[in-house]
Amino acid sequence: MFRIGEFSRIARVSGRLLRYYDSIGLLSPQRIDPQTGYRYYTADQLAHLNRILALKELGLSLEQVGRMINDRISTDEIRGMLMLKKAELERSLSAEAARLRHVESRLQQIDEQGTLADYDVVVKSAASQPYLSVRRIFPRMDDVVAMLRDVVRTVAARVPDGIRNSMVVVAHSDFEDEDLDLEIGFSLARRINKPLILPDGVEMAMTELPAVDTLATVVRRGPIHQSHLAFGALGLWMEANGCGLAGPTREVFLELPSAGPGHDDTVMEIQFPVTKAA
Repeated sequence: MFRIGEFSRIARVSGRLLRYYDSIGLLSPQRIDPQTGYRYYTADQLAHLNRILALKELGLSLEQVGRMINDRISTDEIRGMLMLKKAELERSLSAEAARLRHVESRLQQIDEQGTLADYDVVVKSAASQPYLSVRRIFPRMDDVVAMLRDVVRTVAARVPDGIRNSMVVVAHSDFEDEDLDLEIGFSLARRINKPLILPDGVEMAMTELPAVDTLATVVRRGPIHQSHLAFGALGLWMEANGCGLAGPTREVFLELPSAGPGHDDTVMEIQFPVTKAA
């Protein structure tokens, strides 16, 4: 048998952690000397401790670990807990990958800061247009991409080429990484009466893109996650011309990305409704 100091060195954990596990009933010493109070552990308990540490590394709570260790949980429950943890880790990896793309794009923006003026800002007006769309609060950018795909497939299958124009995304709130208030749909040559149902069961609404007297616009090609480069050019133009935003911004997709990995370039026109600042 090993005293707690020896056992902690072998297991590479602190004596304080062993005492805590004992206090919550997760791993108790094999024997406590009644005279000295010394705690003694056996070699067999090392495997028990390693299982606890391995389950903790999965991100499970100590309560969950205790239930699993003490066989107070069914195999189906264990599988369910691990599946939930797997989904959580996948979401985390996806979020980190998106964050990495944004960091790389910002680095590119710093490297190309002197070339932002290459975006030509064109001022135009826009007439009102029929708009077939769905509006939703999207928790993450991945949800936006999934909705874009569903809208494209649904409209392409149900609305003839001669009626549908461009896909348009209208941002009804400031751009954030979470809780995006977006309206996604297609501008049309004329209104249609037949309902269009998306794969998730939501019906697209027949509305209207309102007319705008003054739009500051930029056309750009590239991945969607790098669109802030053109947004920056529009921001510089607005500052130089004493303009402020006068309504929701629009992204008009002139060319949709091709299918398959590595083909996420789009051609879009970013439109800022503007007015002269007071």
